[in-house]
Amino acid sequence: MGGVPVGGSAGGYEAQPPVNHYVCSWACFDRWASGFMAAGQPPLVSGQTCTLAGVYLHPAPTARAIQMYRDQVRAQKLQLAGQLVQAEDFEAAAKAYQEIGMWKEAGEVRRRSRRQVVTQVQVNVNELVDQIRKAGISTDYTCPACKGHIRISGETSLATLTTCEYCGSAIQTTDLVDFLTNVVGYR
Repeated sequence: MGGVPVGGSAGGYEAQPPVNHYVCSWACFDRWASGFMAAGQPPLVSGQTCTLAGVYLHPAPTARAIQMYRDQVRAQKLQLAGQLVQAEDFEAAAKAYQEIGMWKEAGEVRRRSRRQVVTQVQVNVNELVDQIRKAGISTDYTCPACKGHIRISGETSLATLTTCEYCGSAIQTTDLVDFLTNVVGYR
């Protein structure tokens, strides 16, 4: 409730009755409310009351304003998720999709991210084996599962580097890239 200063009182206020404002239609209210929300003024709820741009709202416009604000936030997060996908920040995009309840899209973005990482790592393995061939280096990669020594030289094919020749366990490409990077001397 608004108030006016009480004469002679140091900062004291006296309550005034609320002033009712009317709009001609819901479309008019929507335009008015969305203008303030677009300017960064969301509806503020405190207990049983709600204000928008300093105006107290009755229950029906309160529910409408809150839903408009939720829709606006959802649209902004959806737009942000799309921009993050374009920027290839897939995890942030997936989180933005999750925040608005778009679970399927969040999963698809994460799967897309994993496919790109695998492709990039395979290219790095190709380049690193090529560097080993050019430098005439020969080295042994130790299988983390069985501790067997897997020989890597210029003649090594990528197909032989997917599983351990001794125990058959899968070789983690990221671990192999880290190992070969150290051998070639990039770090």
